[in-house]
Amino acid sequence: MIFQPGFFGRLFSASGKWVAAIDGDHLVIRNGGTDTRVVLNTIHHIEIGNGLIWPELQINVESTPIQLGGLVKEHADRFRHVLKKSVAGSLFRAIKPASSSIPALMEQLESFYRLPGYLANRDVTLWQNGLDAHQAGFRLILDTLRHPLFDTSLVSQDLKTNIQRLLDLLTGNRQELQQRNERFVRAEMNRWKHFFDTVESRPLTEEQQRAAIVLEDRNLLIAAAGSGKSSTVVAKIGYALATRFCQAPQILALAFNRSAAEELDSRIAERLAEQIGERDTVSSRTFHRLGMDIIAAVEGKQPDLAPWANETRDNEGKVIEEIIQALAESDRSFLERWVKFQAICFRPNKELPRFETQQDYDAYLRQVGEDRDGHKGIRTLNGELVKSMEEVAIANWLFMNGIPYEYERSYEYETADHHHRQYHPDFYFPEIDCYHEHFALDEHGKAPAIFAGDYEEGVRWKRMLHSQKQTALIETTSAMYRSGTLFSHLENELNARQQAFRPRSPEEILARLAEQKSPSSTGFIRTFITLCKSRNQTPDQLRDKADLQRDRFRALAFLDVVVPVFQKYQEKLAALRCVDFEDMIRTATRYVREKKFVHPYRIILVDEFQDIAHGRAALVMAMLEQNPDCRLFAVGDDWQSIYRFAGSDIAIMSRFPHHFGVTATNYLTRTFRSNQGITNVAAGFIQANPAQLTKTVHAVDSTQEATIQILEYGKDEDVESLLESELVTLAEVARSEKRILRIFLLGRYNHHRPAVVTKWKKRFERELHLEFLSLHRSKGLEADYVFILGVNSGSYSFPSEIIDDPLLDLVLPIPEDFENAEERRLFYVGLTRAKRRTYLLTKKSRISKFIPELLNPRLQGTVVYRSSKQGEHSAHVEPCPSCGTGILRVITGPYGPFMGCSNYPSCTTKRKLPPQDNARQTSRLQ
Repeated sequence: MIFQPGFFGRLFSASGKWVAAIDGDHLVIRNGGTDTRVVLNTIHHIEIGNGLIWPELQINVESTPIQLGGLVKEHADRFRHVLKKSVAGSLFRAIKPASSSIPALMEQLESFYRLPGYLANRDVTLWQNGLDAHQAGFRLILDTLRHPLFDTSLVSQDLKTNIQRLLDLLTGNRQELQQRNERFVRAEMNRWKHFFDTVESRPLTEEQQRAAIVLEDRNLLIAAAGSGKSSTVVAKIGYALATRFCQAPQILALAFNRSAAEELDSRIAERLAEQIGERDTVSSRTFHRLGMDIIAAVEGKQPDLAPWANETRDNEGKVIEEIIQALAESDRSFLERWVKFQAICFRPNKELPRFETQQDYDAYLRQVGEDRDGHKGIRTLNGELVKSMEEVAIANWLFMNGIPYEYERSYEYETADHHHRQYHPDFYFPEIDCYHEHFALDEHGKAPAIFAGDYEEGVRWKRMLHSQKQTALIETTSAMYRSGTLFSHLENELNARQQAFRPRSPEEILARLAEQKSPSSTGFIRTFITLCKSRNQTPDQLRDKADLQRDRFRALAFLDVVVPVFQKYQEKLAALRCVDFEDMIRTATRYVREKKFVHPYRIILVDEFQDIAHGRAALVMAMLEQNPDCRLFAVGDDWQSIYRFAGSDIAIMSRFPHHFGVTATNYLTRTFRSNQGITNVAAGFIQANPAQLTKTVHAVDSTQEATIQILEYGKDEDVESLLESELVTLAEVARSEKRILRIFLLGRYNHHRPAVVTKWKKRFERELHLEFLSLHRSKGLEADYVFILGVNSGSYSFPSEIIDDPLLDLVLPIPEDFENAEERRLFYVGLTRAKRRTYLLTKKSRISKFIPELLNPRLQGTVVYRSSKQGEHSAHVEPCPSCGTGILRVITGPYGPFMGCSNYPSCTTKRKLPPQDNARQTSRLQ
């Protein structure tokens, strides 16, 4: 059959006068007296391009496209059909001589499936390579099977079935392999039942057994809090040894700190003595120990670690403080930049357009600001409360430059009428009799959507008012702030009006910052440096990224500080001739990649994988690439990834197959620690972030009633008496049960530690084992009862506004879009430390934004809200619909009980009690 464009096709499509025909196993195309012969089995794709009347036929010959135009749609469809059929026929003819070898190939496939052990991706690769190496005919068959135009309908049913089985293994979903491996796992559970029942103090669950048996190239075990992951790690090692998959010296278990490594060593020695034997040991090490050992093996000596480098990283902030202090004393320019950043740019500015409603913005103000005499806002260095982070920056800039101002002073002319309230401009400069308005307008003069439509009209009214009254006005906008031009513009305007500048000394400004007890940024700077080093970021790369940030001014101001600190930090390392942990891990990784260090491991186990940083992940990957027969077993819980400040990146776990390749993912969803009530609340809270991996967690303890109790208090000094009252109650429980209860007091910050903890420890020593820990240090631990202190908004808030700072986007590859993602995981960790009950202490006027999320009607009875004013728990509480951050709970007033907002008097929302609660509350009063 011949195909060619018609007269009109050539005329209107400029296709040329070509003719195409099938000649045996070739497509022959004649164009302008030249013949082109194309081998049919080199054609991989045939598509019809755009064109209603004369579409273009596109033939992809390996990587080279051939385009034939001028055919009407019907002829193009027929040509494609004939060509596809011809290619399929040619492919079939090509494999027909080799098809006699298919039975032998199937015997080899059956032998492969009969191999002992779990068959991993590596086993498939080795089997396939063995076939290619020994039988050339198989290569032709396998290549043909992979061809996109191969038509299995041309072969017999038996041959088709065999081909489909081969395709499934080599190019498909490997369903037969999965079924084979599932049968193997089930058989192994029965075969090793005694081992799995006795290796730990309680028999392993089916989920734990499965995780121990499966040995894919890459294995990810996602373990819920308290689900027995450590027992699973021990069982995994024991099973690998018992089945002779490898020997003890071929197993490397990596932990994130020394105590975890020592604990694993102890458990392995205790539980696996029979499997390991007397002379062998399993290597349990920290990443830092591994890095040092690799360097020592290559260089003949261990590297000298920086004096401040330790596993707790407690001293790293101190060395940053020392560097900043030294720079401030020796470089006046740096001191001024440091003070500028601290005073003007320290807190991230959440832009108004990112808020959906005014209510959302009011909630944000409560989170980052404070209330004073019914007024809410953010404190400036001058002491007043202002309404936005941009106004804070302006007020602090004015303070730094010694410019007297009044915030929201009443306008000098009366403006109150039926349509307007009295006008209060943002700033007034008394020395030059000039007003300053900072308008929330973008570069197009548009206001954020959260403001009512009259905002822009209000801007026009203010401008007209100043013009009519001939009062001086300086204008700045949010667009100026974001572009970084606001302060130069304001300086020029003030200078033009003869405003005197009396700059305060950096020392005076730093003293004022200290008075306000602003959180230190040294820890954040250390985190930033850690991430820079682990990802090999240069100052130029950082500045390019900073130029793209929405808050460009703040990003560049930060780099003006952090780059010289980073440089001095590196100089300090060089002067001491030592390395920090990041340098050590990078050097060890390089030695593994260059094969200067060749490791002996068949299995690498990594605990707490959710906290892995890029440098450590690169070291693991280098070891896997060096030995393709090495298997990776990573254990973690993305819900508990809380060390972003130390350089961890949750995306390494959440996108595990992307980073490490073919992966078998298993889950531990049965918790032996928290009861079902705590589990339901914590799981629902953390999964509000859709980026967290989804799982359903079941608790062994089915208790749900009153397992989360929110304790509201009025004043900071009430906290100790509130805690003491609860401890007295728990001491009575301990006496009745004739046991000592373990109690955790957990704080987002160390200064949340009550001053009387030592006294309480002594008083309750016979009933309670009492311990204060930071939330970060509590990870991996458990107690009978847990109190989380300071679940408040404002300064030193929970959630902290510093941890999820967008500046980290400069050094992290995938920013977390969900607000407070890291802090939510930290809150989850706190909730799930308790076996019986978790208490959350929150201040009436500073309730954390996390608290309303727990007051879901679905959780009523599980979550109990208790107000110190009420003296007993409220049967009905709910988030305030007006302010968004307060809690509507029962208040007993002079005319009886009603529901009022905890943010009173700044929020005056009231509501009648539901009938059933009103009756209940009335009976209590009687």
